[in-house]
Amino acid sequence: MGDTGGFMEAMRQLLLASGFAVCGGLLGACVSWVLASRRTRREGARLAALVEAEPAAVPSSRLPEFGALMAAWGRRQATLLAGGEAHAVQYRQLSAEMVGLMQQADGAQRAKERFLAASNHDLRQPLQAMDLALARLRRNAQPVQDPDIDGVQDGIRTMADILDGLLLLSQLEVDSLQAQPVACDLQDLFAELLIAHDDRAQRAGIGIHASAHALAVTTDPGMLAGLLGRLLDNAINATPPGGRILLAARVRGERIRIEVRDSGIGISPVHQPRVFDEFFQVGNPERDHRKGFGLGLAIVSRLAALLGGRVELRSRLHGGSCFHIDLPRATAGKRSPQVLVLSGVPADADTLPMMLHAWGYAAVLMTDARAAQGPPAIKEGVDAVVCAVGAHDDPAWDALEAAARQHPRAIRIVLAAIASSEIFEHAGRLQARVLLRPLAPAKLRALLAQRGAASALPGAA
Repeated sequence: MGDTGGFMEAMRQLLLASGFAVCGGLLGACVSWVLASRRTRREGARLAALVEAEPAAVPSSRLPEFGALMAAWGRRQATLLAGGEAHAVQYRQLSAEMVGLMQQADGAQRAKERFLAASNHDLRQPLQAMDLALARLRRNAQPVQDPDIDGVQDGIRTMADILDGLLLLSQLEVDSLQAQPVACDLQDLFAELLIAHDDRAQRAGIGIHASAHALAVTTDPGMLAGLLGRLLDNAINATPPGGRILLAARVRGERIRIEVRDSGIGISPVHQPRVFDEFFQVGNPERDHRKGFGLGLAIVSRLAALLGGRVELRSRLHGGSCFHIDLPRATAGKRSPQVLVLSGVPADADTLPMMLHAWGYAAVLMTDARAAQGPPAIKEGVDAVVCAVGAHDDPAWDALEAAARQHPRAIRIVLAAIASSEIFEHAGRLQARVLLRPLAPAKLRALLAQRGAASALPGAA
């Protein structure tokens, strides 16, 4: 019994010692793990701080556990740096190419501007000379020759129209024109547009109507007249005989929607996205100039942008078309358009102001004596200047030039007693239109209806 009790005591002491040993080992392992974790966290924080301070450098680790990671990171960073350098070189090359292309485009634009500026003078002079020569030929021509002369004159006018369109499109592209918004009475504007397009619509067998409802918009009247005039030209081209065109305005909240509707052939959906592109025409594969040149709607789109709006299209094939633009509504009272008449001809002093008043214009007459003192300062502005000249050295040219400086937006019309190249050249320098005497009232009224339009360019009417 004594031996058995001693054995059990020895076993108890052995087990107790073993338990203490195991507990001590576990405690030591836990302490080692906590210390290693703390050391790893400190090393990670140190490496992060080094990376923040020097992103391009690959820091070395004090712990062997991070060795493989830092080596892989170094290799990846080297690859990225090499790729970044390659991208930087490519970026510099592309930037240099882009600068070169921009310089080429700028040079091409300036060359185009110089060409168009030169063509305004160099091409227009031969056209005017040809027009004068045809006028002389017509006086002595035989009746059988009239169709040939008409064909040549039609060709001259076609070339002049294309030149006018290209020059205006170029001006709009380089932002050389600026809108001058004022209160514009649509009833007067629509009436003038109908006067300007009525003859052509009648010849085409088309009815043209307008409905303004005594509304007014805030816009540049000249640019709006040019925009709507081209939309009416487009509508006449697209409408068959017996069709109708409506120029209308209606209220849409605080804005006025101006529409040009026609009962023409309509535009297929596939063609509608391109109708405002230069030289694009629907239904004119033979490029018949009587149907236009494909510049009108391109000019319309750019004029609308200058007016702060956008021309939109609704159309269906064989169902007509509707172009419309929304402009701010105006409430200002309307004023009569002002016409400054510079003439020393006694007959003009009696007839011109009376005729202009009958058309709804306020006329201010200046004789030769008053013209020598310069044009009067008219507070409300002058919309048109009509100047009578007898020859290229007439002193009235000086008065017209002074009026042009004082009223740069006014359309200029020269009433010439004789047709000579010197008069046309002088009028061209002042961007004036020429009407030959005896005066045709319908032509004068049609020109006045275009007052302020951006498309007013010199030439014979």
